[in-house]
Amino acid sequence: MEIYLTKGDTGIGRRATLSNENGPVDLKDAEVRFLFGEHAIYPEKESETGRLLVVFDEVHTSKAQTFYASFKITFKDGRIETFPGAESTKIKIYVRE
Repeated sequence: MEIYLTKGDTGIGRRATLSNENGPVDLKDAEVRFLFGEHAIYPEKESETGRLLVVFDEVHTSKAQTFYASFKITFKDGRIETFPGAESTKIKIYVRE
């Protein structure tokens, strides 16, 4: 998956639904972080069954560059799971000419 943003954009949101072989991931009582570069965003949980909203701000889009991103879920029992598993999400921030 690739996400394209323009340098300096704010308030841009992207939705994601996290699932595994058992279906949508139960996010109740789990800590969710969207990690890319030196950034960590705590997405809004739109449901307890895997649906998230990630919103980027001026800090996240301040430089034109490419990041590789993933969701890191820490469950209440201490288990950690990373999405999307083997492949990262690519985020490209570019300068509009």
